[in-house]
Amino acid sequence: MPSLSVRRVIAASLSAALLVSTSGATFAADEAAPTPIAPPSLDLALATLAPRSALLAGDTAGAIELAKVRLPACEIKDTPTRYGKVKQWKRTLLDTNLKLKRTYKPWDLVSVSRANISGSGKVRKVIIDDLRALARAARKKGKPLAVRSAYRSYEYQKSLFDYYVRSSGYAQAIKFSARPGHSEHQLGTTIDFTTAPSVPLKTSFGESPSGKWLARNGWKYGFIMSYPKGKRSASCYGYEPWHWRYFGRNLARKIHESGQVPRRYLYENFETAP
Repeated sequence: MPSLSVRRVIAASLSAALLVSTSGATFAADEAAPTPIAPPSLDLALATLAPRSALLAGDTAGAIELAKVRLPACEIKDTPTRYGKVKQWKRTLLDTNLKLKRTYKPWDLVSVSRANISGSGKVRKVIIDDLRALARAARKKGKPLAVRSAYRSYEYQKSLFDYYVRSSGYAQAIKFSARPGHSEHQLGTTIDFTTAPSVPLKTSFGESPSGKWLARNGWKYGFIMSYPKGKRSASCYGYEPWHWRYFGRNLARKIHESGQVPRRYLYENFETAP
């Protein structure tokens, strides 16, 4: 379903078109004005925007898809994100363009140990209950999870990115590491998972029993993988099966059911919403 703003624009266009078609007409005294024609439905109007082949194939859903907001390219910029306050954490969109302020820091950071999960670091208190439930469920299935990395301050992310630039060069670093202010870890609701605290972050985690279990069940506990495989153009980063952001169970379910990467879902439903 297209966003409300898109539907309003189309509705206005239809109304304008209808007025133009009748505003110049005059009728004799003995002539009855023609019966007004009901404007077409928005869905039908949207469908007319589709390629003729799609309509002939009966692909109305595909036709309406064209009216959705276009996801911006992953440009290297520094635009303040629309929802940049700590209390707006569920809606905050961060990518290679949108960023948080240097001073952004959650006020309720606590140790991940409160969730009875191995590893170190801090996260926002709001995610502890679901993190504990996630870790417990994984253990019961024999698929242990551990925290490799959690909250990172603006300054820490800067030092990390600078290290990657020194070791790999800027052109390479920008492909796999977020610049300061652009990292979801600064939100305090994002965790890099592994099977044990000492295990390094590798894409092979996605093929491990724990990684596969997390991919199937993470959303049930409010966690969504930010950078899935084969979605770099939409997510702006390569495959990171260890990187999971907490949205709360309700929003995580909606993102999961949409089949979209978080960046696209947040952009269409919040960043560009009226």
